[in-house]
Amino acid sequence: MRWLCILLGVLMGRVTSAQEPRDLWDLLDRSIRSEETALPGEIPFRAPSLKEERERPELVERGPRVERVVALDRPVDPDSYIVGPGDGFVVYIWGQVNQYHELTVTPEGKLIVPYVEPIKVAGLTLAEAKRRVIQRVQERYRAEVSVELKSLRRIRVFVTGYVAQPGAYDVTPVHRAMDVLMGVEVTPKYEAKAKVGLMVAGSRRNIRIFRRNGDTLRVDLDRFINLGDLSANPYLEAGDIIYVPPRGDVVHIYGAVKIGGRSAYELLPGETVAELVELAGGLREDAWHIAELVRFKEDGVTKEKYTIDLNQQLHSPSDPLYLKPGDQLFIRHIPNWRPRAWVEVTGEVKHPGPYPIKDGVTTLSQVIREAGGFTKDAALDRATLERRQAKFVLPDPEFRRLKQISSVMGGLAKMDPLEYDYLKTRSRENKYLVSVDFEKLFLEGDESQDVVLRYGDVINIPRRWETVTVSGQVEHPGMISFVSGMGPDYYIHQAGGYTKKADKGRVQIIKARTQIWMSKDEIETLEPGDTIFVPERPEHDWWGLVKDASAVAGQLATFIILARSIANM
Repeated sequence: MRWLCILLGVLMGRVTSAQEPRDLWDLLDRSIRSEETALPGEIPFRAPSLKEERERPELVERGPRVERVVALDRPVDPDSYIVGPGDGFVVYIWGQVNQYHELTVTPEGKLIVPYVEPIKVAGLTLAEAKRRVIQRVQERYRAEVSVELKSLRRIRVFVTGYVAQPGAYDVTPVHRAMDVLMGVEVTPKYEAKAKVGLMVAGSRRNIRIFRRNGDTLRVDLDRFINLGDLSANPYLEAGDIIYVPPRGDVVHIYGAVKIGGRSAYELLPGETVAELVELAGGLREDAWHIAELVRFKEDGVTKEKYTIDLNQQLHSPSDPLYLKPGDQLFIRHIPNWRPRAWVEVTGEVKHPGPYPIKDGVTTLSQVIREAGGFTKDAALDRATLERRQAKFVLPDPEFRRLKQISSVMGGLAKMDPLEYDYLKTRSRENKYLVSVDFEKLFLEGDESQDVVLRYGDVINIPRRWETVTVSGQVEHPGMISFVSGMGPDYYIHQAGGYTKKADKGRVQIIKARTQIWMSKDEIETLEPGDTIFVPERPEHDWWGLVKDASAVAGQLATFIILARSIANM
């Protein structure tokens, strides 16, 4: 009987378990819903189910909280910074009690320190706000108090006029007008990280800021950028309206001013010649004190010229000259102002380096004498004088023309032999070389070779070479010791003689002194530093020659047969 009861209990348990939910979350949800049924109206909204709680996105910020760092152009000045809603403070109390509070000024402008009456701080300077907070806290506690500004509030300004994206922008009290106008990333009202940017037609010097208290400030971006005048780029305040008007009339300044890359400046009312020169960075040291002002008459076409004494305008402004729209100020240079004049001596002299000269007067021998003379290894036969300054080098339009022709496909074929030879020769030459025979000047005393030097000249005295180089199709190419009086055949023999592929009839000699290529038959003796080049004999296509000859023979035979046929007619 007992076993029969156990068996019936097991079967009833299976039926009951089949009706129970298999999911644990459904089971727990059913329990929560049963509680809601048992307590109707006690809570107007239901708590989230455990399943919903499990699937709900995580809203808690992970990791340390990072405050946004604001770039400052200088530390905040407690005597000028005005506290407002949103500024963050740190209040540290120690003594009777030890407390640390991070507080934010409320939208009503109050700082709420725990257990202390709300303290009105908005509209006060930072220094005044600190004193007031310390006073109020010490009335509550007999303790030391430290108050520090921790973070800056965000303020809203409005940009209007000739800008790329007018609208509302959130900045901080340490942002200046230029930070917004020149495209610094800020957070506007409807678009994140937009860039305002001045339009081309917008003013740069007559921008105005309208304050809530009725004040109007002027922004002059050119004056700030050129002169660093911070008063022309003020800090922003909450509610500022920045208005960029259309660009006004312009004036021009040319010549010897320090900021010479730009000539046109927007004209402000009542601006003088002295202020325009200052805006352009001031006069250069080589500026002539006499300037010329070109002004248009009322018809806008006819011009008038005025001579101006800049010394009087800049240093004695008792009678300033006011500018008018379209004025053009020309400031000329003093010619030959502090000219730079030096040459470079390199190679085998006792004291190589740069030497000052009097341009167009100092001679080659004077500089060599100042350099201490030559060393014992100096090779005067290969010494050179190069004129590096382009203004002293004569142009060669014919060489330039031939180079342009050669750069085009098939251009060389269009040249006549003389033009090709000129192009090849000029390409090998150093166009900066000045023709000077150092041996005649310094060994024979020929003063006709003592040329005058110009700024930038380079005098190079190479070391004496005691070798001749043999390259190309020889058995042992390389450098061969120089032997006075010997010709090319001697050095080719010393290099092991010709190889089987050598083209003996086209051996070339490259002179170390002039870099001119010459045929072996034109040279009897070599000089130190010369190079012998033995080219490779071109390979002949004998089968191609046989085919060409056969074709020519066939055509000739055809012609002969045709000629005989005509003769027999």
